[in-house]
Amino acid sequence: MSQILIDEATLEDYKKSAVKWNTTLMDLPIRAAQDVLGYMHGITGLRGDMKLGEISADAQFAPFKKNRTGSSDVKIKYRTITDYLGNAVDEFAPVDYAHLTMGYNDPIVGEAIKGASTTAIVLFHIAKAFGQHIAQAVLTGVRNEDGNTTEDLCDGLLTIAGKEIADGAISKEEGNYIKLQDEFSFQNACDLLKEEIIFKLNPFMRRENNLLLCDPELVDMYNESYQATHTGLNYNTAYNQPFVEGSHNKVTLLGLPEMAGQKRMILTQKDNMWWATYNKADEKSFDIMRKDHYTLSFAANMWLGTQFRTIDKRRLTIIDLADAV
Repeated sequence: MSQILIDEATLEDYKKSAVKWNTTLMDLPIRAAQDVLGYMHGITGLRGDMKLGEISADAQFAPFKKNRTGSSDVKIKYRTITDYLGNAVDEFAPVDYAHLTMGYNDPIVGEAIKGASTTAIVLFHIAKAFGQHIAQAVLTGVRNEDGNTTEDLCDGLLTIAGKEIADGAISKEEGNYIKLQDEFSFQNACDLLKEEIIFKLNPFMRRENNLLLCDPELVDMYNESYQATHTGLNYNTAYNQPFVEGSHNKVTLLGLPEMAGQKRMILTQKDNMWWATYNKADEKSFDIMRKDHYTLSFAANMWLGTQFRTIDKRRLTIIDLADAV
């Protein structure tokens, strides 16, 4: 590692590490994105399309009649999750890592790699770096097959919601859309969330355990607003309020850095937000090759996609923030 020039032995060491630790290298980008993916339902082994079915029926009991007939009117709606193949080719100089202390206390890399060589640890940290962009893409990505970033790989949940709004499938009339009329502030956030969102949700949705994906600034506003408006109540004993008041602890405020600056929020359940990848070694692998005397090239492939399982008003509400005055 301390050599400036990359000799054949060093190159071979990196190649062997990439093969030996291939499975770990496959997992690290996804593990590094768990600050977002951990709040969603993940599927692996998907390459291409998968239909997510939603079954509803209107079968009913009624007062007894010997000649009764009827139809249950079973309806099946499908949404399709598609993951797309992407790749990355990053160049790095091993000499840059020669004096870098790389321990095993990293919460993502973990202690499971204590037997790994120094060259393998370098690869682990490079692979881990992909995770931040995966976490962003599943929320704000916009599919662009000519793009050069992870956000170009697939449509994120906010983009999918935007398309459904444009098509009218998510709307006030459908009961799965709320457009706020007032801007959030450090004074009104608590009351606005409660009165304009929680109290207006579909009653079936209110009984679910929901996540409200939002800008972290809204969480700060909510906590400040809650403290200011509940000074005389004996249960106002903590600054950080995990649940939105009025939701009976059914709506968790989830301020994500990846949602910073967004003018749209997602309110739904963990099992309604899906992400997909393909983790089979034949299509998802890492490779090392020499670029020049000092630099190696690190190549990787992966698949990524996301989708709502359903946009039914009993499972999903999209909230658009008020227009700035």
